[in-house]
Amino acid sequence: MIESSLGPIPQEWKVKQLGKICDVLMGQSPKSEFYNETGEGLPFHQGVTDFGQRFPTDRVYCTIQKRIAEVGDILLSVRAPVGRINVANKRIVIGRGLSAIRSKNENQAFILQQLKDKFQEEDTMGSGTIFNAITKSDLLSVQLLEPPKSIVVNFEEIAELISLQLANLTIKNTNLQKTRDLLLPKLISSEIDVSDLDIDIDTV
Repeated sequence: MIESSLGPIPQEWKVKQLGKICDVLMGQSPKSEFYNETGEGLPFHQGVTDFGQRFPTDRVYCTIQKRIAEVGDILLSVRAPVGRINVANKRIVIGRGLSAIRSKNENQAFILQQLKDKFQEEDTMGSGTIFNAITKSDLLSVQLLEPPKSIVVNFEEIAELISLQLANLTIKNTNLQKTRDLLLPKLISSEIDVSDLDIDIDTV
């Protein structure tokens, strides 16, 4: 182990600023006249309002396509609450409350986990300093670890399988929620009659 600005790290590891190993896109909000909730354009996310456990839920759309996060980009909130994280599972337009972060070295999963550690406490960054907002300069200067390539490759292989499973489960849950929302009102209003169905209530 050797000393570093982040404390003791393995000898072959390095500490690098986020700006050296990632591309960062800061969001910019178009005028409200370009927003809609009818699905026209790309999904638009201003901040964390529609953040989920891992992926954002689409509600608002935008017909102006300027600041676009691509599939797999890390979405990090840069305005209060600072540091909340999601992952883009489709192309989306990002507003001024978000940034999109993409690894330059194909180690996106490793970067994601490090950022989750850095911003594990809401509105703080690393050292515990409280922020109402962070600038691009603040973000680019965040210090991250860079292990040898062989370690990152092994990590990414394992993490990719987990990410795919999370994505599939998210799609299934979303479809189940939509089915529930369609059926429940019809069941309550008796529009759908289930009285003749052979359901063993005791077994259930």
